[in-house]
Amino acid sequence: MSLPDQKSFEANQKDVFEIQFVGSQKSNCQIVEVTASQAPAANREGKQFSVVFSNESPTVYEQGVYTVSHKELGEFELFLVPVFGDDKGVHYEAVFT
Repeated sequence: MSLPDQKSFEANQKDVFEIQFVGSQKSNCQIVEVTASQAPAANREGKQFSVVFSNESPTVYEQGVYTVSHKELGEFELFLVPVFGDDKGVHYEAVFT
């Protein structure tokens, strides 16, 4: 299973991504930011970048590996870290190196 690249996330930024935070329950999320890093990537094959997903639920889930699915990009696992939250929802970031 290969992970989508930066361009794939950017091209699907307005789409719904389902993230499985608890058991078989999936939450609908959207990408709010895709940012390229100025630091060199460890693998030297691509750039380092991050993707921030927004979840409308105010419930904050711990950082960890979660299953993400998308209608075109398929299903894959990401290590997500909560980076912002308020009563309108929580943002989770995945960093790609």
